[in-house]
Amino acid sequence: MVMREQDSLNETAISAVTVGQMRIKRIKQGSVWTKIETCKLTTVTAPSGYGKTTMLQEWAAQTHLDVGWVSLEEEDIQRVAFWKKIILHMPGLPEQDRKHLLDIIQSASYSPTHFIATWCACLREHQVTGALVIDDFHLMINSNELYEMTTLLEEMPNTFHIIVSGHVFPGLSFKRLLRQHQVLQITKRDLIFTEEEIESYIRNHLHKEPTDTAIQNIMQQTQGWAAGLQLIHMYEQFQEDYSELQFSNVLVARQLIQEIVYSLHENERNYLLSTSILNEMHVRLCDYIAGTRRGRVVMRRLREQGLLIEHQEEPGWFTYNKHLRTYLKEMLEMQNMDVNELYNRASVWHENEQMLLTAIRYAWKAGDYPRVNQLLIKAAPCLLQEGRIDQLQEWINRLPRKYIYQMELGIIYGWVECLRYQPDLAQRHAHMIEEQLLRRELQFSEEEEKRHFADLYTLKSFISLLEDDVKSTMDYASKALVYSKNSSRYFSHSFDYNRHDATILHSPLGGGGDLRSVQRVYEGLAHTVTNESVFSGYYHLSLAELAYEWGMAAKAKSHLEKALAVADLFGLPGLLVPAYILKARHELEQQGDAQSAKATLHGLKDMLTRSNASADWFKKAEAARIRIAIYQGDTKRIHNWLSLFHMQEPPIEQKTLFEYITLVWAYSAIGEVETTQKYIKKLMPLVKFGNRINAEIELHIIQATLLYATDKQQAILSLKDGLRLSTEHKYLRIYWRGGESMRDLLQELLSMDAVAKKQRKYIEQILSYWSEETDDQKLQNRLTSRELQLVYHLQLGKRNNEIAQELDLSLGTVKVYFHRIYEKLGVKNRKQAKELAAGLDFSDIL
Repeated sequence: MVMREQDSLNETAISAVTVGQMRIKRIKQGSVWTKIETCKLTTVTAPSGYGKTTMLQEWAAQTHLDVGWVSLEEEDIQRVAFWKKIILHMPGLPEQDRKHLLDIIQSASYSPTHFIATWCACLREHQVTGALVIDDFHLMINSNELYEMTTLLEEMPNTFHIIVSGHVFPGLSFKRLLRQHQVLQITKRDLIFTEEEIESYIRNHLHKEPTDTAIQNIMQQTQGWAAGLQLIHMYEQFQEDYSELQFSNVLVARQLIQEIVYSLHENERNYLLSTSILNEMHVRLCDYIAGTRRGRVVMRRLREQGLLIEHQEEPGWFTYNKHLRTYLKEMLEMQNMDVNELYNRASVWHENEQMLLTAIRYAWKAGDYPRVNQLLIKAAPCLLQEGRIDQLQEWINRLPRKYIYQMELGIIYGWVECLRYQPDLAQRHAHMIEEQLLRRELQFSEEEEKRHFADLYTLKSFISLLEDDVKSTMDYASKALVYSKNSSRYFSHSFDYNRHDATILHSPLGGGGDLRSVQRVYEGLAHTVTNESVFSGYYHLSLAELAYEWGMAAKAKSHLEKALAVADLFGLPGLLVPAYILKARHELEQQGDAQSAKATLHGLKDMLTRSNASADWFKKAEAARIRIAIYQGDTKRIHNWLSLFHMQEPPIEQKTLFEYITLVWAYSAIGEVETTQKYIKKLMPLVKFGNRINAEIELHIIQATLLYATDKQQAILSLKDGLRLSTEHKYLRIYWRGGESMRDLLQELLSMDAVAKKQRKYIEQILSYWSEETDDQKLQNRLTSRELQLVYHLQLGKRNNEIAQELDLSLGTVKVYFHRIYEKLGVKNRKQAKELAAGLDFSDIL
């Protein structure tokens, strides 16, 4: 049987309250429980043992609403774990929206306002009706999450209901909901057993004729306490006479449970006590901890006696009644048993079953720091790959500091600092580890030493990438490859090297541009992109940039959406900034929507603020906003930015290229020819030395368009230099941004006899952007005759099966055709395609 490493789902609600092995139906018509569906929030508050959970299970079984159920544990009180559990169990949400909410909550750029607003919008859009029960809500003590829960309750539609159950809720404020009569409060007095229910219990479950004396006796002893009644039922299996029992306080109840436990066989008693440390039990796990091979027999007997509850969703997994487990753990502490050893055995078993996160939790409970350290090293690659940085950082910070300065955990801690937007701290930590390795004081074998050096330089190359330090990135990536040609536990060196190489070759920030090389690199790496990782983010970002430069709008948009999802998930400035700048460029140049582009870059600055990113990334985001001002001809904003830029002018180096090329564009836009030429002259040696092809082409284009009016001969020379660099890589959009001046220059150059045949075709390809065809004509030229036929029938309102019959095609072929048509038209569905193709000429196919 495959066992999943995750919290098991809550038991399915049953049709009646179960007490021990008895079932008592308690919810009646007209009771307070029938009012739950009229309120947004229901609170069920009472001490332990009053049957809050079992009553809610009975209500869930009777209501017509779709009910989700969450039982909180101690590990669920952190923000991501808490909201993730809520989202996964909330009924009625479409899977796409559920995934989107999970992406938001796990994003490093998390915004509570955006999260709650998106969630409530989903509930309203899909008219979600249902209820969510959150059991043991009193464990939630974090004020931020309680405030967010309050906001969600206030903003969500009335069609959804949340029921919270627990001892008390001191941090949950619902004054506003009370004023709106949207809160139902169920308390201890609504949960106690009535005399009528006790009478039914005596008759149906104790199989005795109820007398007033017996009813009053049990009522006096239990005070209507559900756990007391449950204990009587359990005690009935071991003793004949229960009339002397007293339930006036918890201590007596504990004594009763002790009596029940000690009445069991010694093997069963030891089994109970040893396994009470477990949140979830499996027969093999319990056998391992208790040191017995009779677990199946013992567990069957315990289940028959009502002491075990089997999970409905995961057969073979059990839990104790939570009150019984509490008392068992207290009894365990009074025994002469090594509790830490039991926790350690649980940790070892879960490690052997590859359930590393659960193994780490039990190792923490055992207080075994060396074991926690060992397990963290083992689990770190998976946690880093999945972006679970918060969890990893929390565990590492709880360890004594000496472990952070050890080699393997030290490298992992460097990755955590790096991925938490602290490259300076990560750099210092990596430098300290490098000194330890270079001093060779740690007595590593040659193989271990190579592995550590490879891991270290992979980390340092990534830190340099975040700092936009191109030279250091390539140097460290090359060093990593010297020590290991194959793979790392954290990131594959060969993939990392190629990712760094491709990112630097082509980047809107660094001015790279060997497009063909980038394409070749990523064609070879395509099979490695299997999930949402940092690498997959750079992969999709680079492919989006390539497609965008080559004018393939639909493909660019598809890759960009995937890159943005990963950028939001990991929140790394080195990925966030270029992804959002590309998104703004798409909105500005492709859609002509300057307002959306501004909003995108404004949102980027907000995310950088929340992530405590360095000032360098803010400068890049602001430079991207100035490019919008240049596009709009907003000279006032350009002048303001130029003044601020010169007040804090950074040195001219590889990582400031984006800002300085923006500076050149800005001076060119306001007609400052001499200043523009001065900066082009300063930047040209730097971009040539760094092989920054994109930046060099851009500078030649700016110079050509700037000189066209005054020195046509020099303008054509600059254009030729740009074409010489770009012909091999098929740059297109970079020329389109030059506007009509670039079009005229290209046409004039084309009229000359000196242009080579290969370059002539390339120039014609660039000029096709300015052809006099209408948008409809351009659109029509993209479609084949057969595709036009399908679009024509689509305009007539025919369905796929009708089109297939009309054109003598299979239904599958029609679907493939439409998928291709949508991609060519840059649309997502039939409605959009129909609207976009309304002006096409179908005369040739009729």
